[in-house]
Amino acid sequence: MAGNISFLRKIYSLELASALEYRFSFFTQVFAMFLNDLFWIFFWFLLFERFTTVGNYHFTDMVLFQSFLALSFGIIEVCFANRAILSKLIESGSLDYYLTLPKNELLHILIRCRTSGFGDLLYGLVLALIILPWHVWPLYLLLLFFSALVMLSWSILVHSIGFFVNRFEGAARVVQEGFLSLAFYPFGVYKGGVRFILLFVIPAGFVAGIPVEVIHLFSFKWLGITAIVSSLFFLLALAVFYKGLKKYESGNVMVMRG
Repeated sequence: MAGNISFLRKIYSLELASALEYRFSFFTQVFAMFLNDLFWIFFWFLLFERFTTVGNYHFTDMVLFQSFLALSFGIIEVCFANRAILSKLIESGSLDYYLTLPKNELLHILIRCRTSGFGDLLYGLVLALIILPWHVWPLYLLLLFFSALVMLSWSILVHSIGFFVNRFEGAARVVQEGFLSLAFYPFGVYKGGVRFILLFVIPAGFVAGIPVEVIHLFSFKWLGITAIVSSLFFLLALAVFYKGLKKYESGNVMVMRG
């Protein structure tokens, strides 16, 4: 564990240094993504001006909801951006490079920093600072960890199907985007069986919906369920990836890396 932490620290310092090499481009991308995200909260503001509640959410609930979405997405964009192209790497036989490295294969494959993710982080952080009292931050950060873990696990799980199904890259991208779409809307709009599916089959509800409810109406039960479900989906994603890796066929691709 200590070795992996040291490894990650060095890798991310290099990734950040590389991104900051062209500072104008870096800050332009960050600011552009921040503005793009800001339009969404403005959209919700206009909607809540017209309707008092949407799916039992008030505007303050939506601000907290958006902060969970933006920060969890931003974390995995900044830290594990390659999770979005995992099926492409599998399909093209481009995992060979990573399999020759001494560190954990999946960790090496996932690591990539996407600059626009810093804009999502900034947006989510600003919203959280506006809406949350300081005494709630420890719980918020814990729930944010589980939120990001669920989002990352779903990406790994879906893209790992590419080991077993040929030409799965397009389908994986659609399923991943569908997951984000389901997570994007106030969780209160989902009822009955749909709500159950979005918790225990497609765990989009644990990205922002359940964390918001736990923040407002604290429950050890739902905090525990959130921890268990996110951990189980992560373990499932790892199991599917490593089972698929045994079926992986080299693409014999020659890659030059600096």
